[in-house]
Order: sequence, then C-alpha cells, then structure tokens
Amino acid sequence: MLVSFTLILIYVLLAAIVGVTLWSLLHGFRLGGGSARENGIPVRRIALGVAALLVVLLSVTALTASTAPLVINGKPYTNVFWLRVSDMLIVSSIVLIIIAALAVAAGKLRIRR
Repeated sequence: MLVSFTLILIYVLLAAIVGVTLWSLLHGFRLGGGSARENGIPVRRIALGVAALLVVLLSVTALTASTAPLVINGKPYTNVFWLRVSDMLIVSSIVLIIIAALAVAAGKLRIRR
C-alpha cells in the first residue's frame, strides 16, 4: 500500500515538473525570449551558454560513464543503460555543483573590488 502511494506521488510530481517546464518554455518563446540585454546583462547569451554547457556536459558524461556491474543487495546489477544514466547524472551533478560554487566565489570577489 505504501509503495503504491509513493509511486503514485512520484508520477504526479514528475508530471507536474514536466508540465511546469513545458509551460515555462512556451511562455519564454511566446514573449520572444526577452531582450538581448536587460540592465546591461546579456540575458540571451547567458541562457544559451548555460543550455549549451548542460548539453555538452550531459553528452560527455554519458559517453564516459561507467557500465561496470554493481552488486546490489547481494545480486549483480548489469543493466548497461541504467548504469550509464545513473553515472552520468551523478557526475554531472558534481560538476554542476563545483561550477556553481566557483560562480558564487567569482561573484563575491567581483563585489569586493
């Protein structure tokens, strides 16, 4: 009973996330993506750079992901696709956290000048 409720909740949250993401994309395209510069900040260039970084990062980590079998609860897990996807997401998360920390540090240094 608890497992089915948890799975239903996960599916509902996933549907909500996909819906909000699609709405956000459509809303952004309908507004023209904003101006090229807002308050002296190159908004479009930053958005395209972030999107390109994400695509490149996910591609590189997917290609270099490990597919070595894992032993989970005493049983070998050998599904190559999910091993690759999980390794890709873990490594990508770590890299993005490091990039975010560096961006915060660079912002702090720029403010102090």
